[in-house]
Amino acid sequence: MQKRLQKGTYGYLNKNKIYAWKKAVLMLAVPVIIFLVAWAVHKTRENVMTVVAIVGCLPGCNQVVRAIMASRYHSIEEELYQEVEKAKGTCVVLYENVFTAYERTYYIDALVVLGREIVGYTSVTETDTKKAAEHIRELLKKNAYKQNVRIFPAGERKAYLERVKKLADMMPEEVPFKGDERYPGFTREEIVVHLIRAISL
Repeated sequence: MQKRLQKGTYGYLNKNKIYAWKKAVLMLAVPVIIFLVAWAVHKTRENVMTVVAIVGCLPGCNQVVRAIMASRYHSIEEELYQEVEKAKGTCVVLYENVFTAYERTYYIDALVVLGREIVGYTSVTETDTKKAAEHIRELLKKNAYKQNVRIFPAGERKAYLERVKKLADMMPEEVPFKGDERYPGFTREEIVVHLIRAISL
């Protein structure tokens, strides 16, 4: 069985989409089989197993909704992935990030994390990059991590890659950090990356 990719990994969204639909089919197949077997045994649909099958469909229907949501997004193009990998140096990159806010959803192709800096790029032209950056910044701030967040819009791919190269060449800022009891053994940067994964779909 193939191992599931971790959030923030290139190819995650496409694999997650396939996984979500497989899970939905499996979860719906079980109550359908129960219903059909009970019908064949009792020669009627009017038996307690019909009720069990109907109730058993609810988790499957919920999974179908999740699968439909997952199908709205796709993995970033390989060319962009290769360009970011080439530019990032030793920086941590989180790919294929989907953040949900009350008013809208933000899709960020790549987020580079270095010290207090988070630099992202979105290929979705309608994305309000200032609001997307503010959303990420506020979510991290609520977890007691203050970060500088900037998201480059779809037309500024070259500028984004240049900024990533500059970050990769920089010495990371020394950020005071005494450890976090919620995440024992984690560095500050590892916690920030973990939190971004947690708030992304």
